[in-house]
Amino acid sequence: MMAEERPVKPAGRECELFNDNIFCALRAYAQVPDDFVNAGWSLDQLQNGGGKGGTLMARVGSTYIVKELSKSDHAVLLELAGSYGQHVRSGETLLCPIYLHFRDVVTGRVFFAMRNSIGVGPFAALYDLKGCADDKLIEKGGEPIKAVHKRIWNVGMWAGKCSWSKDRRIYHQGKVEARSVEIPLMPDQREKVLKAIERDTQWLASHRLMDYSLLVAVKSAPSGVSASGGSAPSALGQRPLLYKTNEGQDMATYIAIIDFLQRWTAGKRVARVIKCMECNKATVPPKCYARRFSHHFADRK
Repeated sequence: MMAEERPVKPAGRECELFNDNIFCALRAYAQVPDDFVNAGWSLDQLQNGGGKGGTLMARVGSTYIVKELSKSDHAVLLELAGSYGQHVRSGETLLCPIYLHFRDVVTGRVFFAMRNSIGVGPFAALYDLKGCADDKLIEKGGEPIKAVHKRIWNVGMWAGKCSWSKDRRIYHQGKVEARSVEIPLMPDQREKVLKAIERDTQWLASHRLMDYSLLVAVKSAPSGVSASGGSAPSALGQRPLLYKTNEGQDMATYIAIIDFLQRWTAGKRVARVIKCMECNKATVPPKCYARRFSHHFADRK
């Protein structure tokens, strides 16, 4: 008996699929059904996810995320889909798993759907790490950290810490913590993670990609947890890395490389010049970014 065909209709809507021969194979590889985002979300539920440029996103249960793509990110994903599919299926990777790339027919808006690699909180700690001054703490002890940036036009921020608000002080302290955080991993786990980072950053640099982040989440280990998608080569970024604290508490660390569709462009070169007074900035060429990113985490003890 043939399996019932389940068409891809994100949020129950008609869509145009891009490179779905590639993403269909990735869904099958990760045991993700074709209709995985057909229900459980809507365009009205899209919210600012805190990504670059205020990325709009919607969670589909606790397992998947749908994100809207900018014109440039859409073009990059169109071009890289084949190489991305080959990369994630041929070895250990921490790249966030992408399973669908589509355009909503009615609105013309473009999206991609990916696995939520860190699950849901509360998190003991949640970090967005770039290996530079842009590292930040997103959540601590189950409490979100409000971002209060020290923008050049906000004169009061530059008058000294005595003029900072409470939220700014908390945010700054979180950035300080993030810059020196030691990711809780067992020795064998650390070795696998570092090898995956090295492999992934080489691939990213080869495609002139930069400004990506290592998303690190730490929380209590769920009961009966196991690798999502099995033990295939690319399951590393889809399963928790378990360990025990000195007090004997079972904890889980989730790690994924996110926001990796940013190309090194003329605009990035201009931004680098504008930010010339900033130390250890994120806006650097892809090979430099990849080398710094990889070395930053390898140098942690």
